[in-house]
Order: sequence, then structure tokens, then C-alpha cells
Amino acid sequence: MNLLEGAKYIIKKLKDNGYEAYIVGGYVRDYLLGIKSTDIDIATNAHPDVVASLFPKTILTGIKHGTVTVVFDKKQYEVTTFRADGDYLDKRRPDQVTYVSDLMTDVLRRDFTMNALALTIDEQIIDYVGGINDIRKKIIRTVGNPYERFNEDALRMLRVFRFVSQLGFAVEEETLKALKTHRALIKYISKERIIMEITKLVLGKYFHDAIILMVETKFYESIDFLSQGLDLILSTKYQPNDLTDFLTFLSVIGNYETIMNLPIANVIKKAITDVYQMYSLEINEFSNPLLFRQGLSACLLTNKLNHYLRNLPDKQEELKKQYEQLPIKRICDLAYKGSDLIIRYPERKGPWIGDMLDEICLKILLGELKNDYHEIERYVEEKVKLT
Repeated sequence: MNLLEGAKYIIKKLKDNGYEAYIVGGYVRDYLLGIKSTDIDIATNAHPDVVASLFPKTILTGIKHGTVTVVFDKKQYEVTTFRADGDYLDKRRPDQVTYVSDLMTDVLRRDFTMNALALTIDEQIIDYVGGINDIRKKIIRTVGNPYERFNEDALRMLRVFRFVSQLGFAVEEETLKALKTHRALIKYISKERIIMEITKLVLGKYFHDAIILMVETKFYESIDFLSQGLDLILSTKYQPNDLTDFLTFLSVIGNYETIMNLPIANVIKKAITDVYQMYSLEINEFSNPLLFRQGLSACLLTNKLNHYLRNLPDKQEELKKQYEQLPIKRICDLAYKGSDLIIRYPERKGPWIGDMLDEICLKILLGELKNDYHEIERYVEEKVKLT
């Protein structure tokens, strides 16, 4: 059963029990645009406790805001009760929500017209706000007063840029004016939420359009880690592959310390630091030991930055071929293991084991030693005799 069929099953169950239910939000927008979606949201006039009682497997983590996640056919569907939002005291989420009985009231609290459509079980579109027309015209427009929408939830402004990047839509005039007026409100949004939106923005087909808009509106000035580098992205036509690529670019042109303080995974910080160090050392020749130690991804990204920022030749294909031809790619590829050293030389301490493995790897990568168990064993025996 596909995603849509699963949603229809949930809607039918709600309707059979006397309730209204519709598919809402981004799925409906993508449905009209012919874009495949990975999740579906459902809105209903059934209260959360009713929704939870109708389905055998549910997750109640969003129940404070009226959302019950229904797990069906190994997929998750967020089912939210029609609601009207209270005041947004933190510029992100309503202080309280009030359940309502009609779809229209629920729709009017949403961010953009293109996201305020509903889809019936018979796949008929319900449009109270002109969302279909805006999608046809490729326009991003807030539902109602844009100044109020952005003042309620400042993250909506960053979502404008994300949708520009993903869809290539233009921003409606009043919506754009409100964005410029309220851009400083983004400071109320957590860095975690900002990073989530930037992650999606970076992957968009129209990434450069979003960056141009950020520069034109000076929105980037309100986000510290974007304060330098966007002009260079535009002038060099740099296209990042993912968040790590994007943040590494910003790091090497002057934002390293700021980016290291972001709430991002340690594995991303390490990846950024590895490339930052190689770039800072102006490394453009990638020896086998360097490629082995740093890994292909880090070397490819260093090469990419060298190409775009220093106008050096692009060695991407050369590096990929070189990496494929490495005699070993990881220490676990060694024919002679650390465990072999421990068994053969139990009197030797831990640091010696590590140093010997490093030396063996280096010799193999330089072509001075074959990755053969007996050959490595003889090499180690000779080294031990000399110490």
C-alpha cells in the first residue's frame, strides 16, 4: 500500500466514525506539482483522544498541539485536530491551541497559500485562499496578512527562501516587504531549527535564486554564520552538495569559529575541520597516504574549494581513480591485523601496536610493502630486531 492509499484508509476510518478528515499541507501542493512526497499530514475534526482510540498503533508526542501520529502499514501519518492558534509568544509556536469544528478556520492559520489546500478522499481539492492560482503562477504568498504571519512565527521567513530554492517560485510583493521588515525576528528562532531549514534549502534545484534573494533582502545579516560568503557563492556559482559542503565553504572564507559553535553533529564538525585544515595549508597535491588518512570525501571537497576559490584545475575524476587504486582504503583492509601483533608480541604496549600499524599502512600506500600477511610479518620481525 502506497503513502496516499494509507492516508485514504485513515480518512475512511475517521469518516466511518462520523468525522471529517482531509489530506493537508505540503503533500497537496506537491500533488498538484507532480512532485513525489515522503509524508502526508491529515486534518480532522476528531479530537486527539478519539483519533488515538480508533487506531491500534499511535504515537502521542505531539498531542499538546493536537497531533496524533498514526502508524499504519509501517508508515507514519500525522493526524491533527482542526485548530485555531493562540498568541505566538516565542515567535515560533502558539502559546495555546483551540480545537475548532471546521476546516476553513484551520486552513486560515497556515503559513502560505500553496500549503493551505486540502485534498478529499476522492482527490478533490478544497481551496479557500487562492492557493491553486498561486501555484499555477509560481508565487509564494502568505495566508492573510504577511506581517502578522511572520510576527507569529519567524521561521516562516526562512521557509520562504527554502521554497524559492526547492520550487523556483517568486515571492509576492507584500510578502517580500514583510520579510524585509521583520527579518531581525529570526534571532528568536533556535539554531537547530534554522539549520534544519538551511539543510533543505541547500539541496534545492534553485539554490542560487534563494541566495540572491537573501542578499537582496539582507536577510543573511540576521543569521551570524551566513554573515560572510554568500556573495562569493554567487560570484563563483558555487553549488554545494549538502549541508557539510555549504558550511565548509563558509568556514574557509572566514566563518570557521562561528560554524564550530553551531548545534550540528560532531561528525559534520570533524568533516568541516579536516577540509578547513587542508585548505588552510593550501594542499593541492593528494598523495596516497593523505587520501587514505583524510578519506575521499574530504579530499574531493578540498579540491572543489581549490577549484572555485583559487581557480586551480579540477582534479575530481583523477582523485576518484586514485582512490579506487589504493592498495588499502581502511586500516581493516590490512592482511596483517593489530590482533596478529598483539598475539606475536604480547610484551609490547598499546602505543607500539598503533605506531606499527601506521607504519605498515604508510609503507603499503607508498608502494614499499605489499599488503600480504607473510611479507608484513617479515617486515615487522626485522623492525623488532632493530629495536
